[in-house]
Amino acid sequence: MKALFIADAHLKNSHDANYQKLLMFLASLVHPSEVEKQLDLQPTIQQRIPVDDLYIGGDFFDFWFCRGREVYPEFVPVISALTAIRDRGIRVHFAEGNHDFFLADYFTRMLGMEVYPEWGTFMLDDCKVLFSHGDTVDRQNVQYLRLRKLLRSAFVYQLQRRLPLSLLWKIAGAGSAASKGTARIPEEKLAEILHAFSAAKLRREFDAVILGHCHQPIMKEYSIGSRKRYSITLGDWIRHFSYLYYEDGNFRLCFFEA
Repeated sequence: MKALFIADAHLKNSHDANYQKLLMFLASLVHPSEVEKQLDLQPTIQQRIPVDDLYIGGDFFDFWFCRGREVYPEFVPVISALTAIRDRGIRVHFAEGNHDFFLADYFTRMLGMEVYPEWGTFMLDDCKVLFSHGDTVDRQNVQYLRLRKLLRSAFVYQLQRRLPLSLLWKIAGAGSAASKGTARIPEEKLAEILHAFSAAKLRREFDAVILGHCHQPIMKEYSIGSRKRYSITLGDWIRHFSYLYYEDGNFRLCFFEA
């Protein structure tokens, strides 16, 4: 079994460098490309980068609101890329992030892709994986947890269904820009919290815990009993252009170059 994991692209403008680079990467899942060289594959006419599943670990979009099939115009290119991946036979899965949620209305109902509102648990061969964006791991951040609960409430869901999409997109864009200017916990400290959480999960039940949110690409390997276990934070597609590749029991943290 072969799978790819990415997180934290924060897509907003299709002309942004990170957006264009991600489109190139996604195209590599359909056509032979530089990614094959990074994975030591031999590109041929028939061979493409071998992937069964693509897992997107939250904050793929910098904000998300849609109405039926009507989506924010800047997101059309990347949605087309994901649709091409799906049509290639690759299963696409989303974990909702703190910037993009209510995803199932479009990606599950319209495109048939799986969405995890918070936690996903699944098997990669005999490896039991816990997968999430990771924004609820820090239980000390009570203010954020309350805000998160409000934003995902039935009241807000129904409210956003009634407001004009153009207004929602303007509000979401302004809110996202404002949030980036506020003081937040440093990425390194957040990474420590996420990996401490993951280590506890590995000791009890899981073989791998894969999270986003902290924007730090880190993979820690443990030997517990007779098994290797992994605590992984995926990094981002803003500075690191990092992705996780799984193949037949092995994880590799990689960095896309194009």
